[in-house]
Amino acid sequence: MTARIHDPFRYLGRAVARLKTKGLANTARYIAHVVHERFVSAIVDLRFGGRICRTNLDGAVYTDGRHTMVHSHYHVLKDIFAQVPISEQDVLVDVGCGEGRVINFWLSRGLRNPIVGIEFVHNVAQRAKARYSKYPNVSIVEGDALSNLPENGTIFFLYNPFSDETVASFERIARVRAATIVYYNNNCMAPFENGSWDINPLDRNGIYEFRAAVMTKRAA
Repeated sequence: MTARIHDPFRYLGRAVARLKTKGLANTARYIAHVVHERFVSAIVDLRFGGRICRTNLDGAVYTDGRHTMVHSHYHVLKDIFAQVPISEQDVLVDVGCGEGRVINFWLSRGLRNPIVGIEFVHNVAQRAKARYSKYPNVSIVEGDALSNLPENGTIFFLYNPFSDETVASFERIARVRAATIVYYNNNCMAPFENGSWDINPLDRNGIYEFRAAVMTKRAA
């Protein structure tokens, strides 16, 4: 609950800082963007997941190299996946799915591909299993992502779910598969810079900013 209460103050602080550096017109566009995104997010969350996705910053729950639960923004997912082709044969995997924001996005695009969400926290995983049970193409796997990566996964989405050491372990597992890695808020890129991957940065700067990259296995 604390994170939700603090959200308006976080956005207010960003707006004040932007006003000082970028002026009134730019700040007004930013505020309109934030309001619109929050409204759209609530509608899509409720339609496909049955509840609004919430942040959980409890460090006592997310341990051993796992980062706390912060959900991707729909406008960022739209921008990212406009550059990541998805075929009918792809198996989509959200690594650290939380309450299902990325799953909601994929469903909102009308995708009927197999979708797998992996979530470590028991209560979150159980609620997600119940919510998505009505979608025959969606399955939620409870447990450690490194031990539960689907062998048939072809597109893996990460929103900064791990510490540096765990990202390195994930890379070693992913390296032996012909899969695409979509890494949003990609704070730990060093493990992928080993000559095994073609890296395509997807950074954006404008009214809103984000950092992301797509990694595909380099041909031998």
